[in-house]
Amino acid sequence: MRYRPIRQTTVRRRAGIRGARALATGCALAAIGLAAGPAPGALAAPAPMERPATSAATVHGTAAPGTTVHGTAAPDATAHTVTLVTGERVTLHADGSVVVAPRPGAEADYVTRRLDNDVFVIPMTALPYLGRTLDPALFNVSALAEAGVTTTPVRIEPTGGVTAPPSGPAFGAALAKQVGAEAAEGSVGGGPLFGGVTSVTPAVATSGERAAPRPAARADRTVKVTVLGTDGKPLPGTTSLALANVDDAARYQEPSLQAVDGEARAEVPAGHYTAMVSAGTFDSAGEPTGVRMATAEFTVPVGGTDSRTDAATATDVVLDLRKATERITFSTPRPAEEHQLILHYLRQDTRGAVAVNGGVGVSGGAPVYVQPSGRPVTTGDLRFNVYTHRKAPADAATPYSYDLKLANPAGTIAKNQHYTVTGRQLATVRTDYHSDTPGRAQEVARLMYLPYESSGEALSEPFKAPARRIEYVGGSAGASYQDWLKAGERRFVSQEQTPRPGRTTSADWLRGPLVPGFTEPAGGAAADETWYCAACRKGDALTFSLTTVLDSAGHHVLALPSDITSSHFAVVSGDTTLYEGDGVSGGALTVPPDKAPYTVVYDQTRTNDDFRQSLTTHTEWTFASGHSGGRTVPDNWTCVSEAGEYDGPAQCSALPVVVPRYQLDTAPDGTSPAGDAHLVVGFGHVPGVVAPPAVTEAAVEVSFDGGERWTEASVTALGEGRFRADWTTPDAAAGRDASLRVTGTDADGNAVTQTVKAAFTVAADRG
Repeated sequence: MRYRPIRQTTVRRRAGIRGARALATGCALAAIGLAAGPAPGALAAPAPMERPATSAATVHGTAAPGTTVHGTAAPDATAHTVTLVTGERVTLHADGSVVVAPRPGAEADYVTRRLDNDVFVIPMTALPYLGRTLDPALFNVSALAEAGVTTTPVRIEPTGGVTAPPSGPAFGAALAKQVGAEAAEGSVGGGPLFGGVTSVTPAVATSGERAAPRPAARADRTVKVTVLGTDGKPLPGTTSLALANVDDAARYQEPSLQAVDGEARAEVPAGHYTAMVSAGTFDSAGEPTGVRMATAEFTVPVGGTDSRTDAATATDVVLDLRKATERITFSTPRPAEEHQLILHYLRQDTRGAVAVNGGVGVSGGAPVYVQPSGRPVTTGDLRFNVYTHRKAPADAATPYSYDLKLANPAGTIAKNQHYTVTGRQLATVRTDYHSDTPGRAQEVARLMYLPYESSGEALSEPFKAPARRIEYVGGSAGASYQDWLKAGERRFVSQEQTPRPGRTTSADWLRGPLVPGFTEPAGGAAADETWYCAACRKGDALTFSLTTVLDSAGHHVLALPSDITSSHFAVVSGDTTLYEGDGVSGGALTVPPDKAPYTVVYDQTRTNDDFRQSLTTHTEWTFASGHSGGRTVPDNWTCVSEAGEYDGPAQCSALPVVVPRYQLDTAPDGTSPAGDAHLVVGFGHVPGVVAPPAVTEAAVEVSFDGGERWTEASVTALGEGRFRADWTTPDAAAGRDASLRVTGTDADGNAVTQTVKAAFTVAADRG
């Protein structure tokens, strides 16, 4: 039997800047297997030319004779976490978004840059040494992820027997100590590290190194850039700056030009240019005490003397940090302390391509100053925005936070950088973070986007769960956001959504039971965002591909790292098993055209010390399906064809697959007291089904002995596919885990039965 990869042929991505990349981890998505990315259903897939080729992988399982099985290679929507040489943990998502967790014991103060589809995250303490002692490739998280790196290995070139601390937090702490000592002496970055280390490079091959710009035109003019500090003198040490042509960035683009003791030179073709620098001041511990960002717009003339014969004709440019006079500040309806501040500076050329794409991220309230624009740019475009995450004072009765994403007028950096927001501009989200293990270490981040952005940044905020707080979210017109949660070593994400000012909603993270199922597009998702159908029929290609863990609110797990220790997937029609295999969670099969009944069975066991509940599930879906010659899914969907390709929505119909949606009456710690208890379960169908038949029957059973004996609950129909199940939990079950088995059947006979072991815990008797 031949197994073919699925090729993406018609995909639209969200409007945004050029240069965002798909993450390639080096793991091919397994054909009908537990893929390196989640099942089809991830929004905002990269454009075809930016997506790495997908290859077929070995399939472990058996298929019925005459059944063609294709790989279900979803868009590469995995996330990869890299620990930098300086100890920061950077999680890179498929859309280029990054979440940064600070080095233990330090604040996360960093610069981000994006060039040639690569994402760089550079700690402020590393900037003075970048391009000299520290290789920029150490901070190219895209290339490190492609190389499969989780902890950055390094190659050290010492002199005089000097050694460097190991890569990670120890290296970062030692670097911060040296920065602090050099700052006290007035010059940072001018010499070797740690008393004699002259070079630190990645000890792994990466594809993201750029040693020099790549001008497409004759570069025969010299630009001399002088970087002045706040004292008006050339900035001592080594400072990294960005320089690019804004007529056409392909002619010249250098994101890491090195100014040594305040001076840098570059050979460039004539044209219009932009330059940007960000620099920090440091205390004796090596922590930034302030950050300033300065810019310059200038022209390199066509005429003049060839720079190779007369350097005196160089174009002189000054980046003056004294002009960064506007401190970024905020006023919110309730008192709030700044936890993080991230600037996004995007300079585009006349074609709309990225010339400079970077910014600054700081935490802990260090002051940040920017240079306001004298007038809007006249060549290309400039976009500047700020994101802040702010928290309630420690003595607040109920914790709360603010997440704000605010844009400056197009073409400018505004002269007034104080941002005032009112309650009418904010959505209110009452959020519960559930945890079935007390005090579980978690991290949360909110990635926010404006319409011209295709990626975002955020610092992750550590906390202990279970927890509850009020979250206020707002931004400029068109702002949207996506939430990211790390629980133990598992990562969960929400679908991208739009804040609704003046509205109050609730959100539950990791509320059980946690079960396999199907992700759904967020309400109001943009029409140009591609959605990959996970339960569809296109002609005679039947696709059924699961997301392995979903909570009650639809937040879904990212596939890596996986805690699934065993799984079994099977597709049956009548008395014939069309496919079955271990370690797999879905696939695409070519099946006979006649309408026939199908049963999909999926068993899953997870092993994870950070979670106690919902680790073992058994699910059976039954439905009928025949040849699909029509279309039920929206225009922006894409489905697997009989040729094993994603090629658009034509002839694609969603399968009438029934799915449960739970509202289990448990506390945030996953417990429910003995006595009267209930569950509200709603049954619907997978996304894309048009005029689905009503779910008319439901059954709920509860077991308090691991599934040996089951008690049938009393079920009451609430309408619109919702049912309430009531039962009495015996006092003898106190302190034990309880299992659930739910069944829902629609009017056409399509059904689902899902069994979840240890779905919740009966609270211990406190008497």
